[in-house]
Amino acid sequence: MMDTIRREVVICKDVLQGLEKIGLSKINAFVLLGVSIDVENVFKTYIIGFVDSFFNVDDNCPHNLNTCGLAGNADLIENVQEYLDNDQFNENYSLYLNIVGSQINLWELKKIDDAIQSEKLEFQVLTKKELSNNLLYFRTCMKLELDRRINDCDSLYTASLLEKKIGLKPLFYIKENKQYFGKLEENKTIDGIKVITNELDYEVLNIIVYQNLSNVPTENTDISDFPIIHQTNEPFDEELVCCQLDTLCVVPKRATYTQAYNLIYGSILKNVQLIQSFLVSNPKDLPVVHHFLPDALCHFITIVCSHNQIDSFSNLRKKLHNAFHLSMNRPLFRISNTYQFDVKPALNDDGLLTNVHEGLSPSGIKNGKKSLIQGTYTFYHYGQGGFNDHQWGCAYRSLQTLYSWFKWQGWTNKPVPSIRDIQQILVDMGDKSKSFVGSSDWIGSMEVSFVLNAHLDVTCRIMSLRQGDTLNSVCLELSEHFDRHGTPVMIGGGVLAHTILGVDINEELGAVKFLVLDPHYTGSDNIKSIHGKGVCWKDASFWKKDTFYNLCLPLSLNGI
Repeated sequence: MMDTIRREVVICKDVLQGLEKIGLSKINAFVLLGVSIDVENVFKTYIIGFVDSFFNVDDNCPHNLNTCGLAGNADLIENVQEYLDNDQFNENYSLYLNIVGSQINLWELKKIDDAIQSEKLEFQVLTKKELSNNLLYFRTCMKLELDRRINDCDSLYTASLLEKKIGLKPLFYIKENKQYFGKLEENKTIDGIKVITNELDYEVLNIIVYQNLSNVPTENTDISDFPIIHQTNEPFDEELVCCQLDTLCVVPKRATYTQAYNLIYGSILKNVQLIQSFLVSNPKDLPVVHHFLPDALCHFITIVCSHNQIDSFSNLRKKLHNAFHLSMNRPLFRISNTYQFDVKPALNDDGLLTNVHEGLSPSGIKNGKKSLIQGTYTFYHYGQGGFNDHQWGCAYRSLQTLYSWFKWQGWTNKPVPSIRDIQQILVDMGDKSKSFVGSSDWIGSMEVSFVLNAHLDVTCRIMSLRQGDTLNSVCLELSEHFDRHGTPVMIGGGVLAHTILGVDINEELGAVKFLVLDPHYTGSDNIKSIHGKGVCWKDASFWKKDTFYNLCLPLSLNGI
């Protein structure tokens, strides 16, 4: 980098808050992750993440998100210079973020005449939302045949292979904008690209690669009008596997089309190399690319493994949680947590109320012990989305509420299934006949447990009662369930189903109330109307004496 080039740095506020919360105890505690571009003599770096310094991040981030510096705790910047001077300095460590107490300083490090010099830098802090407005993600999906028997998968081999497959200068096509761009557009920046995206998603544009398979003629190339066929007898030893490439590339909006093109091409190259490496290490498996976007991070995490490998290997998931300092109380890197790029929110999922029990009047039990649902859920009830399920859809709506709890807690990114989707799931698993789809047939607690298990791998406990008014006999078990698992409970008997969100118990007085969410509610989604009608405290007499009931208690998944 020339001295005339000015250095600018933007840091995500979440990164600074995360580092301060964790605390830095050594010089090289964390590696900073970011993306840089050179625009009009300004070398600008966006720092959007950090990872523990023990972790090799190269394989597990968007393929152009690079290490751009270190974060740690150093009394003097000279201590950092001395540490890096021991043959550890490289361009990837050109920034040093020093956090001592509440003091945050950023330094640029350069090696001049075999000595490391430092210069203090000012930096800009942006929120995750503000930062996302400065960046675009490009996603490229394509099929590519790779040779399973190749053991040499270094960068030179991969570059040569990719050139043979898609040409040296393929053309990129942005699917959403119906726009082409190539390698030679140096004077136009990508900030003019219009993005149509869900507010909850990052701005992700899909790239289609048009392969350039034309060879440039040389002076030795026969270009006569007559075809000439050459036959060469050579041993053939290939085992081609059709692999699905799926690569992400984060690009600052100030980048030119040429810079974006080079970054995207480089991300494809890296994706091919990772997949080829997987084939070498796992000769009997097929590679699958998974992208994850945990709420606590400002960037995606990309993993290449076999389809179910990451669910089977808890050590890998634990390593990722530790490396990025993510909570261990819920999974973030299971197959069900993969980011759903192409799934649009269902119409009836827009603006639905959550946690409608909050603010409800007390149960009336004096000195009772309350055990309530933990976390967030969505209230599903009759008639939502303009779908007429009156008098038969209550158990489906209760199931949707249970399903939403797992979605809100981050156990899955799958959309809450519609009533028709639920029916199709039961048909696919062999529980119902094909005529069940589109019908108005009831389901019960068992079917609810089947769907949760089949779709989310959730185990459910089924409790049975000979009659509804004996629910008090299991109130302590319900209390333990809410304290331990925190999931909503579905109760069904006869043709009615409800959702239980908690219990309030005074054992000395023998008084019990149940917090009931009623899927039979048909009013407006107004919290004042819902309180007392859609959600309320009930005693056991609310359920019928002459009806058999089953309770479905979903067990929260354990750990990660």
